[in-house]
Amino acid sequence: MRKTGLVVFAARIASIFTGLIFLVIMTRTLSAQQFGLYEVIVDIATFAAYPAGIVAFWATRDIARGKMFGKTAVLLNLVLSALGVAIYVGLSFYSAAMIPSANLATLLFAVLLVPVAYFNQAANSVVAGHRPVVLGYAVIFSEVAKLAVAYPLLIVFKVGIDGVILSVMVANLAQAIASVALAGDAMSSPVNIEQGKRWLAQSWLPILTTFPLFLGIADTYVASLAASDTVLVGYYQAAFSVASLAGYSLYLASAMYPLLLKGGDQKVTAMTLDLALSFGIPMAVGAAVLATPILHLLNPVYLDASIPLGILAMAALGNTVSSVFDQVLLGKDRVDVDESAKLKDYLRSSILFVAKVNIVLAAVYVAAVYLSITAGLTSGMSKTETLDLWALAQLGVFIVGILVKARRIRKVEQIVIPRSIAYYVIGAAIMAGLLYLLKGFITYTRGTFFLTLELVVVAVIGVSVYGAFVLTLDKDLRAFVLRALKETLP
Repeated sequence: MRKTGLVVFAARIASIFTGLIFLVIMTRTLSAQQFGLYEVIVDIATFAAYPAGIVAFWATRDIARGKMFGKTAVLLNLVLSALGVAIYVGLSFYSAAMIPSANLATLLFAVLLVPVAYFNQAANSVVAGHRPVVLGYAVIFSEVAKLAVAYPLLIVFKVGIDGVILSVMVANLAQAIASVALAGDAMSSPVNIEQGKRWLAQSWLPILTTFPLFLGIADTYVASLAASDTVLVGYYQAAFSVASLAGYSLYLASAMYPLLLKGGDQKVTAMTLDLALSFGIPMAVGAAVLATPILHLLNPVYLDASIPLGILAMAALGNTVSSVFDQVLLGKDRVDVDESAKLKDYLRSSILFVAKVNIVLAAVYVAAVYLSITAGLTSGMSKTETLDLWALAQLGVFIVGILVKARRIRKVEQIVIPRSIAYYVIGAAIMAGLLYLLKGFITYTRGTFFLTLELVVVAVIGVSVYGAFVLTLDKDLRAFVLRALKETLP
């Protein structure tokens, strides 16, 4: 668990830098309207890839329990991608009719993302159940491929949004190929048609469990429909893209879900939550304090989203805790092990509990986003004020979700609040004060390179102070990190 968590997390930390480079390239070459349109395309592609979650859900659970149906999962999802393409085309025509700035030709060109998304979901679900450490390696392949394609298309040839689409498609394809190539024994069994039929016959369960995810990401799509434009979504996405990096500590929990499916005990969940908070708290605080210089780096036009970025960073931390709780409840539930389990058994399960809670919260959130946008437009609120309401709705949903899920977890096992959380909070507060002082020395007139360099220096100083404080006082974390490094490094 230590090795997997740190490898995947390290890969994601590395992807912060590559992701920021890609984000800067996009925000510097696309207008706010085009950037918002790209987010609408991502939404539609994700909606179209919804059926892919059926196979991904069952593949991870079955493979984690020793049933190596990797080939079946990949082949079945590629077949289902035809349905996804049909869904995408239909939504593209509807979106072009409802959002004047949504160019139909661009929307239809992006249909290439759909079959790749099906392939990628299947490949990642296979390694998630058998060798979750591969998820980290696959991210590295993905990020390198994305930048290798993005730079010539966007910087040299000025292709624009079509170049962004191609870059993302190549990145997802590279990730899928890497996952399949490194899946090992998970791809050893031949294609099993009967197993595929069983997964589809029980599709109602993954449909319910994955529906909240797709409902939750509908916020930007709903906002585009409410505003009949994609400009506001472009501002939101600039802030959210940075804030979401604060939630990368969730990847430290990559090994927890398959371990719980295999029978892991309370120590697994306690260790995961402790580790996620030790990294998540300072990442969220750092993103909030440095919001202005980070957005200035992306493009000064997005500075109106500085305050919303801080709120969204805290929401990303809330999402990390909420997602860890989801994995605990889903991983500890054994109802699907019994193939004779009836509907009433599932209705009492934690699997359906998580689905019901997340669906209700996601529905409330999307409704709140729609009301926030319409209220902002009709009352003449500024972009910042409208985005504030949007971000607060997101933060509120995650806080409620944490409280409700914590109560349920107490029925299956004891919730262990990390004793070191006080160190993390105090250390993050010290870091925040230092970052606030140091960002006053950042200059914005010497070009992108110097701004990037100054930001990196400030961030490194802040992280070093936080790390020194926490590792000095927290002997358990210090011992954990030393063991993990010893196991990870050759």
